[in-house]
Amino acid sequence: MRLQLYLTADQAVPFDHLPTLKGAFHRWAGHDDDLHDGLSLYSLSWLRGGRGSRGGLWFRDGAYWSISAHDPQLIHSLVGGVIREPDLGLGLRVRDAQLLASPAFQEGEQWFRVLSPVFVKWETEPGKPADHLTYEDPRTDELLTATLRHKLRQAGLDDTGAVVRFDRAYAGAKTKLFAYKKVQCRASMCPVIVTGTAEQIRFAWCVGVGNSTGLGCGALE
Repeated sequence: MRLQLYLTADQAVPFDHLPTLKGAFHRWAGHDDDLHDGLSLYSLSWLRGGRGSRGGLWFRDGAYWSISAHDPQLIHSLVGGVIREPDLGLGLRVRDAQLLASPAFQEGEQWFRVLSPVFVKWETEPGKPADHLTYEDPRTDELLTATLRHKLRQAGLDDTGAVVRFDRAYAGAKTKLFAYKKVQCRASMCPVIVTGTAEQIRFAWCVGVGNSTGLGCGALE
C-alpha cells in the first residue's frame, strides 16, 4: 500500500532534508522498536516538484511525497499521525493525502521507474567504509537481488526466483550524489526490472530496492 502526500512549502527546503522526512515518518508511525531499528519493509521517496537554487529547493506549486509499505497497518498508522501533526518541519506541511492500493501485477518481468536514487553498498572489509556502487557496475544486480530476497524472507514470503537488475539500456540513466547528515553518497537514477511472482513484484513496489529504503532511497514508481 502507498500513502501519497501533497505538501505545501513556504520556504526553500535545504538539499540535506532527508533526515527531516525520516523524522516525520517515525513520529507519525509512533513508537515501535522493530520499525525504528529493524529491517525497512517500507520505502520513502524523495520530494518531487521542486526546483533547485543556491538557497535549496523551491516548491512553488507544492511537493509530492510517497510512502509505501508491505504492511497496510503501518500506512493506516501514518494517516493517523499525519492528521495529528501535519507539519514536517522546514516549512513543509501536509495539504492532502491519498491512499493507493498496490497495482495488480502479473508474474514475470516488471519495469519500474524510480522515485528516488537506488543506493547500493558493497562492504569489502568489516569495519571499513562501504563502497557505493552504481548501475554501471554489474555487481549491483546480484546485490539488489540479495537485498530483495532477504527482505522477502524477513516478511515470511517465498524468495525463490526473485531477481532485480538495472535497466542499463535506458538512455537517461545517471548517477546522483546526495548527502545524508553530511555524509556524501553516490546512487543511481536508473530504472530497474524486477522478475518474480506477482506477490514478489508487489512486495518490491512496496519496500523499494537496494539499501537505505527507509532513509529515502530506492522507492519505485
